[in-house]
Amino acid sequence: MGGNALKNVETRRLSRDEYFALETKVVGQLRKDFPAHRVEAVRAYREKDSFGDMDVLFESTGLTTNMSDYVKRTFNSKEVFKNGGVTSFECEGFQVDLLFTPTEEYETSVNYFAWNDLGNLMGRVAHKMGFKYGHDGLKMVFRDGDYQFAEVVVTRDVEQMTKFLGYNYDRLLAGFDTLEEMFAFAASTPFFNKEIYLLENRNHTSRMRDRKRKSYNSFLQWVDTAPNLPAYPWADMKEKGGPKYKQEFIKRAREYFPEFGEVYDKTMADFETWKQVKENFNGNLVREWTGLDNQELGNFMKHLREVKDVMGKEAWDSMVLAAGKEGMKKWTLPYFEAFKEAQQ
Repeated sequence: MGGNALKNVETRRLSRDEYFALETKVVGQLRKDFPAHRVEAVRAYREKDSFGDMDVLFESTGLTTNMSDYVKRTFNSKEVFKNGGVTSFECEGFQVDLLFTPTEEYETSVNYFAWNDLGNLMGRVAHKMGFKYGHDGLKMVFRDGDYQFAEVVVTRDVEQMTKFLGYNYDRLLAGFDTLEEMFAFAASTPFFNKEIYLLENRNHTSRMRDRKRKSYNSFLQWVDTAPNLPAYPWADMKEKGGPKYKQEFIKRAREYFPEFGEVYDKTMADFETWKQVKENFNGNLVREWTGLDNQELGNFMKHLREVKDVMGKEAWDSMVLAAGKEGMKKWTLPYFEAFKEAQQ
C-alpha cells in the first residue's frame, strides 16, 4: 500500500518461502509487543510466487507508541517513512508497510485490502450504484457539484455489504489461489459490466492511478477474452433515467440495511435545506448586490459569516429560507453600508 516509499535504501523482492518466513517474524513480533492490538498481514492470492513488499494491518485505536521509533529500534530498520496512516520501513532489505486502522474499520480493512485488487474492482460496482466502497466500509456521499456535503456510513458489516453488491459471501471467505480466480469472482455479480472498468471510461484521476496497477491491467486483459460475463445495462439505465436511476439502489440499500433509511432521509432533508439556503444567499449574489469583488468581497463575506455564527445555524437557515433572495438582499445591504463606513 505504500508503493515504493523507501528512497534511500535498496530493497528487493522475496521468494514465497522468504516472504512467509519474514511475515511470521514481523507479525509475531508486533503481536508479542502489542497484545492489545490486532495485527495481521494482508492476504494475497495463494499461488503468488514472489512479493515486492509486505502490507500489515495494525489496529491503531488506543496506540500511544511512537511507531517510527519502535520499528527502527525493533527491526534495526535502515529507513522509515511515514505517510498519513501508513508507516513504511526497511526490514532485512525488504519494504514493510504498517497500515494503521481504527477498531471500527478493522474488519472492513481486512476484507477490502485482501486479494490484491479485488476491493478496487468491487468498488467500481458500488460506485455505479451510487455508493463508495472502501477500507472504511460502504458509504454514500452527498455532493453538489465538486462540493461534498456529507458522507454517511451505510454499513461496515462485511457479509451484508458483499451480498448487497451481488457477490457470494461464502465464495469470498474461501479465498483465491490465483489471480484468475479472483478476477472471476470480481465478475460474478449480476451488476458486472466490463465497460465500467475500461480506462477510457474512467475519470482522469482513476485512469492515471489504475493504469499503473499491474493486477488491474491483467484484469482488463482477462475480461477482454473471458466468455459469458454479465453485462448489466448501466449505460442504458443512465440514458433513460439520468441520475435518478440510482434511486433503485437506494431502495435496495433500504431493504438490506433498514437503519440506513432513517439516516438517508435525515441527511437528504439537511442536504435539500442546505441547497435552498445556498440558492438564496451566496457569494455571487452578494457580489451582485454590493458590487464588491476579490479581496473586498472576501472580507465582507467573512464579516457576514461572523454574524451567521452568532445567530447559530438553525436560526440562520430559518431566516434565509423565509426571506428568499430579495429578503436576504434587504438584510445584507445595511451590513454593507456599515462595512463601507468601517473601511473609511
